[in-house]
Amino acid sequence: MRDLPKPPWSPIFGNLPTLGKAAAAFPPRAHPHAFPHWIRQHHPELPPVFYVDIWPVADPMLIIADPAAAAQITIQNSLEKHSNTKEYVHPLLGEKNLVTLEGPEWKMWRGIFNPGFASGHIMSLVGGMVSDTVRFTEIHSDYAAKEKVFELEDTATRLTVDIIGNVVLDMSLQAQTSENELVKAFRDQLQWMPLPNDINLFRKYNPIKWFVYRANTRIMNRYLDRLLEQRFTHRQQEENAKTKRSKPIIDLALDTYLSQTGQSAGSSLPQTFKQSAIDQFKTFLFAGHDTTSSTACFIVHLLSKYPTALERVCQEHDEVYGSDTSKTAEAITNDPYSLNRLPYTLAVLKEVLRLFPPASTVRKGDPNISIQLDGENYPTDGFMLWPVAYGMHRRPELWPNAEEFIPERFLAKEGDPLFPPKGAWRPFEFGPRNCIGQELAYIELKIFMVLTLRDFDIRPAYEEQDKIDGKDRSAHTIKGDRAYQVLIATAKPVLGYPAKVTKRRRHS
Repeated sequence: MRDLPKPPWSPIFGNLPTLGKAAAAFPPRAHPHAFPHWIRQHHPELPPVFYVDIWPVADPMLIIADPAAAAQITIQNSLEKHSNTKEYVHPLLGEKNLVTLEGPEWKMWRGIFNPGFASGHIMSLVGGMVSDTVRFTEIHSDYAAKEKVFELEDTATRLTVDIIGNVVLDMSLQAQTSENELVKAFRDQLQWMPLPNDINLFRKYNPIKWFVYRANTRIMNRYLDRLLEQRFTHRQQEENAKTKRSKPIIDLALDTYLSQTGQSAGSSLPQTFKQSAIDQFKTFLFAGHDTTSSTACFIVHLLSKYPTALERVCQEHDEVYGSDTSKTAEAITNDPYSLNRLPYTLAVLKEVLRLFPPASTVRKGDPNISIQLDGENYPTDGFMLWPVAYGMHRRPELWPNAEEFIPERFLAKEGDPLFPPKGAWRPFEFGPRNCIGQELAYIELKIFMVLTLRDFDIRPAYEEQDKIDGKDRSAHTIKGDRAYQVLIATAKPVLGYPAKVTKRRRHS
């Protein structure tokens, strides 16, 4: 480490003191993906690729905040996921999840599930997503009438669970209207997951958590096993009746699996497929919990801070769907591709994901791979490679006025200073290991925006939540903002984004 670019380093403590200073600059449980960006801001001599030695907490890291450097480990060479990722997510997702599988096994299962996530197929499932989102709006109408503080992240997560149940299994999980044992076990598992690179050894190695993991895993797997068997029975009934309708993702995956393996459907679901399907469903749930529900909160938050952008979004929705919002759900269902005629809505969505990226990939260094950047050579062997989306998305060299919310970046033409640099926007990563569900996330979030933003004013209620809890958290901010990301297995809005909602009166 001596001759490698890094923050101030001690031969005894490595970079732990610097990391401690970075953590101390943020409120409790702030997501650590903000720390490398803070380190570069306070050590401007560092290049956009630098090393951080945090041994014995974890392997030393190579921080990557440059898109060309990131491409070398995700596209030009798609390096393996780091073992930390596997240790972190296996208790939640199982060992056959698409996040951590490698090699031919990953390639096979990714290929099996790819057809269901194709954009054209997702569009054929929009009607169910709209129905679930309409239920979401009805629930928030009740909150508006009661003037009640609620956690938007919780209601958005329940919406996401219902949508995933519909598009993957063609089943209503009714997570928005009832307590669901799958959701309860899943969210309990999230709460017990340790922070990556946690230096609190009791929290990291607490023996109780393994009993909790096993109990929750048993509940989730049993629940999903039952749903998959039900779906398999319905599938056979539909085939016998020659019913013509859009297939849920799991049906397309089973078709592909049977085709690849040369098997016939038979009278029961193949056990190998079932086990993988259980782990993939938990993965899709995790990704939806991660990306869609959290991003919905930050969409609402940023538009509450930028009313001009909110009005422009609403105006675009009026132009496409008309000003009578009671007819919008039907209009989307009848013409799902109308969602592609919302350029400013998509720009807002992308800008929210730039400022609040839900996750980053972490790769394993390779003795045969070094990163080349600006004439310098950065060895990767023995290092945990972290292309940090948060830091890359806020680099002023890449993004003019990087800390500002400017959706117009994603409408700019090439040559415009606002035009996003190639590879610098990466909330879903690039390369063969990119997010399989990104098209689903886009469509879910567009539907959410179209069906809520014109009818509701949703504003943060952190001060009200402080009063309810009897706590003063007014100092818990990042750049003066109460709504920041914390690490609860994934990047979530702090306190679940406490909010209050009122009905809007834009239209007669």
